[in-house]
Amino acid sequence: MAQYQSFPDAAGDSLTLDKLKALRLPGLSGKAFLDVGCNEGFFCGFARFQGAARVVGIDHSAQFIKRARKRFPDCEFHCQGWETLPDGEFDVILLASALHYAEDQPALIQALVNKLSRDGVLVLELGIVSVRKAAWERVKRGIDERLFPSMAMLRQVLAGYAWKWMGPSVSQQGDPVARHVVHISRRRPVAYLLMQPPGYGKSSIAAGLFAPAGVPVISGDHQVALVGKGRIEASEPLRKTIAEDYSPFELDRIIRAVFEQGMGPELVDIWLVGAGEGDVAIDVYVPPEHHDSVERLLQARGYLPVRLGWERVGAAPMPDEALAQYSEAFYLSMLQPASGVVADEKTRRFEPAGFVDEISVEAGSLIIRGWAIDKRGVLPERMGAKLGRRSLQVTAVEKQMRPDVQKHLGLPHALVGYRMSLVAPKVLTASDVGGLQVCVPGGITFTLAGSIDSIFRGVAP
Repeated sequence: MAQYQSFPDAAGDSLTLDKLKALRLPGLSGKAFLDVGCNEGFFCGFARFQGAARVVGIDHSAQFIKRARKRFPDCEFHCQGWETLPDGEFDVILLASALHYAEDQPALIQALVNKLSRDGVLVLELGIVSVRKAAWERVKRGIDERLFPSMAMLRQVLAGYAWKWMGPSVSQQGDPVARHVVHISRRRPVAYLLMQPPGYGKSSIAAGLFAPAGVPVISGDHQVALVGKGRIEASEPLRKTIAEDYSPFELDRIIRAVFEQGMGPELVDIWLVGAGEGDVAIDVYVPPEHHDSVERLLQARGYLPVRLGWERVGAAPMPDEALAQYSEAFYLSMLQPASGVVADEKTRRFEPAGFVDEISVEAGSLIIRGWAIDKRGVLPERMGAKLGRRSLQVTAVEKQMRPDVQKHLGLPHALVGYRMSLVAPKVLTASDVGGLQVCVPGGITFTLAGSIDSIFRGVAP
């Protein structure tokens, strides 16, 4: 039988070493490799040389298989055609200079792709005719006639796969058409990730780009809210993490807590509910330090994650805390006379006082609203609360306008109202806050505007 592959001790018709370079094989260390139409096993030997964990070659010629086994005894060779492929999955499958022998070439490509591992690649060397139309052209060779595709036809055949033209292969004497190398993989559904902060136009971009293309858009922010409200099935730890102090303005804190507590995989699965089996766009704010985690989780679920990034259009809003400080400073600045001294501030004194007008529970926090003044007639700089003998942790104090109090007491301004948030997760009813005291330094305790039952507004849904 004629020598086809070339070895150092046997020159053949094929420039096999040059072809090996042109195939641009991926790294094979630890991989499973299959050569379909392996001839004497040159490429199988290379795979073993590179450290492939499993190397299999098949060929219909018993003589070639006999030679291959002799040359590379630590590889696995079978005398068979491609009608029945070896068991198991393969990370790399090679089909070189043989596709034109198949009666149904697209079906053979499909069968080989089906044998690939999830991230596997089919390395295909084939002849491509130089015509513009999408067609199978019958080409006369030295011993027979075979069908070869045009590039336009190849694009149609491979439309359902992820593939890339890698370049020309090595021509050899007698080739009627030029040879090319193509790498083919399973096409994964794409997960387009819009994870920019609020105010970046994520929803508008998703609606304009993906909805017209028929790609479903998942509102991750909305699903997070539904989990917190118990409207989407989720584990109790995830629901509690989201529900505790939930606010649509603090999604960064909530998502960060979810990932830091190891519940990111469950949240990603919730985002994918209803996504179907095709491409999907996920519109959700994720703190930057967790972007890589989201991509890895989507890859593990069979998606090709594509992260979209862009700069915000227009000026960013001022941080809430800075805006509050500037707003209050501006408000107070309007009290300044030409001398720069607040009217009567150094001479007029007030009796410190305060009231609790309303108590409620919102997302696990105890919320107290009311007003208070110190001897200067302004809201005290520090405020606290006790429940019986236990001091409660204050998480935030928001200043609010109380023009009614300003008018009644003749105060210099109305910024004497407060909304105080405290950590008190076990408060559910009015009886749970029966011993509540709100106070400021100096031992001054605020007065309740009414009975506990009358000012307690209950637990917000």
